[in-house]
Amino acid sequence: MRFYASQVCASAAGDYYQLFLGPEQSEEDDADPFNVRGPYLMVQRQFEMFNGGRCYIESLDHNYVGEFPLKLTDLSPTCLAFEIVRTNNNHVHISFALDASTFGGVRRIAEIIFGVKEPDDDAV
Repeated sequence: MRFYASQVCASAAGDYYQLFLGPEQSEEDDADPFNVRGPYLMVQRQFEMFNGGRCYIESLDHNYVGEFPLKLTDLSPTCLAFEIVRTNNNHVHISFALDASTFGGVRRIAEIIFGVKEPDDDAV
């Protein structure tokens, strides 16, 4: 999977961490939040119950939906790349353009999701 994301959002709530990469969301009041226009990727990881370090992935591409172990291969202000530990449909590369402040928050959440850092008590 490879695409450009005009929007990158990172969030944490308790033991749950999430990255959303995709198109800008509509400003319309009646916009359907489940009607995403264009490619997107959502990666979530929870620490509430042990699950072997697997992450949940959601995407319009059904070949990339499910719970998988992931391996981070690149993270910079211009891209996120990782491998899904399985035999096919296992490479993901999302490009974007983030300023330093936004990238700092995205990097912190991504490093927790991909197991580079442990979650801490000062979640966003």
